[in-house]
Parts: sequence; C-alpha cells; structure tokens
Amino acid sequence: MSFGRASLLLLLPCIGLLIGLLTGVGTLVQQAFTGVEGSSVANVADFLGRPEAMRVFWYTHRIALEVTAICLLIAYPLAVFMALRPKVIYLVLILMPLMVSIVVRTYGWVVILGPRGLVNTALRAAGIIDRPLPLMFNDGGVIVGLVHIFIPFAVLAILAVYVKIEKTLLEAAMVLGASPLKVFLRVVLPLSLPGVATAASIVYLLSLGAIVTPLLLGGQQQNMLGTMIYNQMLVYYNFPAASAAAILLTGSAAIAVIPFQLVDRWATRKLPSRRT
Repeated sequence: MSFGRASLLLLLPCIGLLIGLLTGVGTLVQQAFTGVEGSSVANVADFLGRPEAMRVFWYTHRIALEVTAICLLIAYPLAVFMALRPKVIYLVLILMPLMVSIVVRTYGWVVILGPRGLVNTALRAAGIIDRPLPLMFNDGGVIVGLVHIFIPFAVLAILAVYVKIEKTLLEAAMVLGASPLKVFLRVVLPLSLPGVATAASIVYLLSLGAIVTPLLLGGQQQNMLGTMIYNQMLVYYNFPAASAAAILLTGSAAIAVIPFQLVDRWATRKLPSRRT
C-alpha cells in the first residue's frame, strides 16, 4: 500500500467526525432559525427577550469564570510541584478521577455535602451546629463540584508547558542576582502563560456546557444553560428553543475564549525557542 493511500485511510475517521459535526451544527442552526412561516429569528429573539433566560445566560458565564479562576489558582502550584518532583504516582493520582464517570463523582459530592452528608453529620455530632448547613443547591455546591471535575484538565495543560521551560534560564536569572520572586514573575510566569491560557480555555468551555453537576448540586434554583437546553429538549421537547439557546451558548463561548487565545498567542511569540 502506498503512503498516499495509507494517509487517506488514516484521515477517514477524521473526515467522518467532521461530517458528523457539520451535520449536527447545521441541523442546530436550521432548527434555531426556523419559525412557523419558514425562516425566522423568532426563537433567538424569544430567548433574548425573556429575563429569566438571560439571567441563566449570565449566571452560566459567571459560574464558568469563577470555576476557571479557582481551577487555575489550584492547578498552577500543583503543576509546578509535579514538574519539580516528577513521579509517576502524582500523574496517576491526577488521571484517576478521569477514569470515573462524572455522575459518580458528582454523586460523591452529594454524599459529602448533602443535609445528611458527611460534613453536616460530623458537625452535628461534634455539637458545632444544630441544623444542617446549606452546602448544596447553591453557587458554592456547583462550583465545588465543577472545580473537582475539571481541575485535572487544568493541571495537565499547565504541566505540559511548564516541563518545557529551560532550567538554564532560571539558573541564569539567579546567577545575575534576581530573587526567587523576581525569577518567577519575570521568567517562569511569562513562559508558562501558554499553558495557563490553554487551561483557562478548556475549563471555561467545559464549565459552560456542564449539565449533570449543576443539576445534581445546584437543583432547579441554580439552572445553567446546559441544564436549560437539556430540559427544553428532553423534558419539554421544544427543539427550536433548545437550538436557539445552544446557538447563543456556542457563540458566546467562542467570544469569551478570545482573550485566552490572545494571551496564548502573545505568550507563545515571547518564548525563547520562537525567537531563535
């Protein structure tokens, strides 16, 4: 078999996935912009005109932003620790949660944070509280669950860039008299920004589309766009409304990650390897 035919066979799965993606997006756009009398923007206008829908829209982006910020704050020092002490066990511990279903991991937080969960039971047994603390069905419960689920992606994205930083640059900066803080701020942090930007993009996009975790830990009071689309499609069978919400979610997600991509591109151009 020639190299050209082998390459074509290897590309077939990618072509199949691309066709499936374009077909799905095309159907989504068609349903979103189809009204009773043909082509219409009524579905999108109806979503934009409903205050409760827009509240869910902005709430989804706010939660995604908070989850992204917390994930970066935890993932960055964790990735640095893993890079400085490269052991397989650390990588296994980071990857192990990804082998468990999101439903199972979220249910684990229900067991921990529920009114009769481990935290409330322990506090009541210790005599610290009389009534269960509201640890679920609020913003805190949703954020804790999403951070736990998405933090492995942030750690791996930052770690992949951090391990490529030349240690000789750090040594040169310290030899020239820079303090550890200045070495971090002037050398390490700028060189690791591409990983931070990639981690932020991944976590932000995954948080926007989360369904199971907000549904179980937030309930109906903390409705996010993913949950709203799920309810419109599988509970109310209102596919045009679900398609319109999905189109707005996709468009806003594409706009929201532009700053992360600009930071990634700017930081990548600053890498020493690109200047040589």
